[in-house]
Amino acid sequence: MSRHIALDDRTIEELSDCASRLTGFSREAILPEAIRRAAIALLKAQPTWTVDDLLRRTADRDGEVAHALCQAVSVGETYFFRHPDHFRFLADNLVPALLRAGRPALRAWSAGCASGEEAFSLAACLLESSAGSGLAVSVLGTDLLERNLEIARKGVYGLWSRRPSGPVLHSLFHPAARGQVDQVEINGPVREVARFELHNLLDPMEGEFEVIFCRNVLVYFAPEASLIAVRHLAAALAPGGALVFGSMDISVPPPGLIADGLPELQIFRRPLSFAAPAAPIPLPPIPAPQSGPRLVPMEVEPVPLHLKALVFIERGDKTASEQTLLELTSRVPGYVPGILERALLHVRLGQRNAAVTMMREVLRRTEKLPLDALLSGPEPLPVSFYRDSAETFLRRSTK
Repeated sequence: MSRHIALDDRTIEELSDCASRLTGFSREAILPEAIRRAAIALLKAQPTWTVDDLLRRTADRDGEVAHALCQAVSVGETYFFRHPDHFRFLADNLVPALLRAGRPALRAWSAGCASGEEAFSLAACLLESSAGSGLAVSVLGTDLLERNLEIARKGVYGLWSRRPSGPVLHSLFHPAARGQVDQVEINGPVREVARFELHNLLDPMEGEFEVIFCRNVLVYFAPEASLIAVRHLAAALAPGGALVFGSMDISVPPPGLIADGLPELQIFRRPLSFAAPAAPIPLPPIPAPQSGPRLVPMEVEPVPLHLKALVFIERGDKTASEQTLLELTSRVPGYVPGILERALLHVRLGQRNAAVTMMREVLRRTEKLPLDALLSGPEPLPVSFYRDSAETFLRRSTK
């Protein structure tokens, strides 16, 4: 007879708080049902534990409990050459600049690498871009979960890791040797330069890197945790190196770095003349919500629901993503970031007409707003960003 386990809301709240402290994830990005499932699985695996035992072990940061909570909040959506413009920037701009500067090595860090596709994409890009230079290439992939790192170390991937939106820009894989249908194996030279380790972004990283990718990770972090992670990432960047984020990961430049490339690429460089301080880079103050351009106020706070939708999107759950975004725009019809997010989801699903309708709605909702006014969202962005995004899509869709 299976053991019936009931967990009240207070227990889920305490476990969620602990998961947030362990991982840096904001409470809005933590799904209570995922925490509930993890807790029930732990209690079933340990039949002598009571709920009070679980809470005590959680407070003591017991390794088994901490791993289960990290696994419950982990977002593992990734694929080869995701956001290809970042890799084009490395090949066309960064690597040639580092070669001219006489760098002795190309060391890269894929922070929050999930199952390794990004780390291997980095390795392939750096190897081909520096071919014939004699530079030693190495790539470190780190993640919170050993389960993800085990997949990365095997280097065997299916169709979900190869998407049309991630074109194969550099030689990376070949058909799986065992004849497994639709599976590929990472090429030997690429595997040889990549290694994978456990690491929490809330902890400092030893070593120095010419390239650091931390993409589509910090968007889920609480503001204070994001600042800590950014400080650690920036401190690990070598002079002349580049730190690359996802489009919604950060809202202020990392300390000591300067923007490079197009603004939407979120690429930041450390000047070659920079001398790294012996002491850690101090945390910048958390920016006040009203600083800079005026934020357009909202009657209902939509950002937590938007973050929940982003979690589903990153996890590849298209049905839950669509339902959450529908709920978001139903509750807050004028929330422009949610309308744009729905449009982008329609694009991913191949629903062109629905995407066009949503992009036109973005233009309608923003036509009377000042272009420099900030719209509240997971990352506050100016009205001009939303208008430019919609206009660019609509121009391309009519060609």
